[in-house]
Amino acid sequence: MGALSRLRDLAIKALVRSQWSQLRSNSPRLAVIPHEHVGLAVLTNGLYEREELDCLTQMIDSQGLGAGTCLDIGANIGNHAVIWSRLFEQVVCFEPNPHMSAILRANLALNACTNVHVVDAGLGTEDAELPFSFHEDGNDGTGTFARGKGDLTLPVRQGDSLLDQLDVLRGRTISFVKCDVEGFEHAVFQGLERMLKTHRPVIAFESNSFDLGEQAWSVLRSCGYDHLHALRHNASEASPIRRELTRLVTGHRCWIEAIDQPPPHAANLIAATRKLG
Repeated sequence: MGALSRLRDLAIKALVRSQWSQLRSNSPRLAVIPHEHVGLAVLTNGLYEREELDCLTQMIDSQGLGAGTCLDIGANIGNHAVIWSRLFEQVVCFEPNPHMSAILRANLALNACTNVHVVDAGLGTEDAELPFSFHEDGNDGTGTFARGKGDLTLPVRQGDSLLDQLDVLRGRTISFVKCDVEGFEHAVFQGLERMLKTHRPVIAFESNSFDLGEQAWSVLRSCGYDHLHALRHNASEASPIRRELTRLVTGHRCWIEAIDQPPPHAANLIAATRKLG
């Protein structure tokens, strides 16, 4: 290793150590894949999507959702699940990718999340073994069934039928659902129509484009959902440099805003049967 490389490594370690002296008190212990998008965020900020998680936590508390069960569909490494475990009576995670589910289980153990249960399957409209592909080579966290082709073949189970089979859900009210499955959201919601109509949970879901968001929102509307919200961020429409400079000066703020339809750009949305806030 050359002198410059050694100096670079020492500088990075010093910066990370300084950052974590501030983050340690309000961050869970998380194992990550350090070169991936989620892993990099955890290493630098303690959590992935920290500001959105803070915003959702406030909403969950204000709406009194914590007395129910949370479904974390597309749980990835458990970044959200370890937070949900503190807020809800019970959390059920669905993660078909064996690479991610192994890290998910490790993170649940690291944080003593005894009220979180893991199901090694995806959710959809029918029981099937489907091809699972990665959006980015070498990035396991961006896997999806939506492409119809892929590197692995993994299990998908009909949503309502699978929930009926889970003993941990018997007699439980499902009050909140988080769904981040890289474009497969509409199929997940179609498979959960009976649960959605019965329990009417608040749903946080990813929309990577207007078309994908509208497909998911259309299914939810048919299940009785009539209020759509977006998680907004300050300076989100500025250039990347101006956005980061603004947040450096004023702080990174996130809030929930009612909208009429999914936006044309990628966004995290919230669907409910009532207005939030």
